[in-house]
Amino acid sequence: MSYIDEIFKRLDIQHIREFLLHGVEEMNISDKGYKERIDEVRKPVIEFFQGQYPDMDECEKITNKVYDLASIYEEVYMEIGLQCGLLLAMQIVNNIKHPTENEANCHE
Repeated sequence: MSYIDEIFKRLDIQHIREFLLHGVEEMNISDKGYKERIDEVRKPVIEFFQGQYPDMDECEKITNKVYDLASIYEEVYMEIGLQCGLLLAMQIVNNIKHPTENEANCHE
């Protein structure tokens, strides 16, 4: 099973509930904005390539390859994220009960 299949296997509203209620031991949370987080990683990578490939044409070729790779990752994970969001929304809709059913279950 691929790691992408594993993402969909773990996609369950109850897993998200448990995460929100109980969390995890270690979390990678940043208070920085999107652009700042990208720029923070981008700058040393560009500097590295410029050091390794002083010829600007060669440096541009290699950085373009890296950007192409990053773009594909971006596209794939955006699509996965959208699918996950839709599947979670469907789970939520399927879990919604008529208000009178909810009241009856609370008093049992």
